[in-house]
Amino acid sequence: MIRGDSKEYDLLAKWANDFDCQGYKTAEIGVREGLGSKIIIERCKNYFIHVGIDPYANLKYQHYDAGSAHTTNYTDKMRDQLLEDFKIYEGKFQLANITDCEFMEFGAFSESTYAFVHFDGPHMSRDVMTQAIWFANRSAPHTRFVFDDYIQYKMKIIAVALTLFGFKTLEKGKDKICLEKKE
Repeated sequence: MIRGDSKEYDLLAKWANDFDCQGYKTAEIGVREGLGSKIIIERCKNYFIHVGIDPYANLKYQHYDAGSAHTTNYTDKMRDQLLEDFKIYEGKFQLANITDCEFMEFGAFSESTYAFVHFDGPHMSRDVMTQAIWFANRSAPHTRFVFDDYIQYKMKIIAVALTLFGFKTLEKGKDKICLEKKE
């Protein structure tokens, strides 16, 4: 069973629904059990492949600006279950079983263009800013970024930085916000 651990998946579904990716990739940072990726795969259209980014392996890291580092319950068993559940998306899904930092350093992913990205990984402001700028530099002419738990980090600063790449806030909910680039 493909599940999620967040809220407002209905908004993610709304923003992904029939969104034309024009042959570019989609991505999600922080796949966990896969509901966000499932929604993107099933709702977006004309995407090349969806890349899910998650290291699993119960890594210890600081998740929010406030607080200390802790170990999350993202086990390799959870990853294996995700891969089993996602067999139905063969050819549409690629798991990047690495950290967001490793992903951004990997050449093959750096050379791609992305049209729809769901940011649901580390929720420290500096991490989200780094991810957002990295993907903005690789964004398609018409791109949507969806940020989860945006009230947990400095989203206003991130949104202002993204205006330099042509992004504007499309809509926001209590926990998720969607920015869109139109060129």
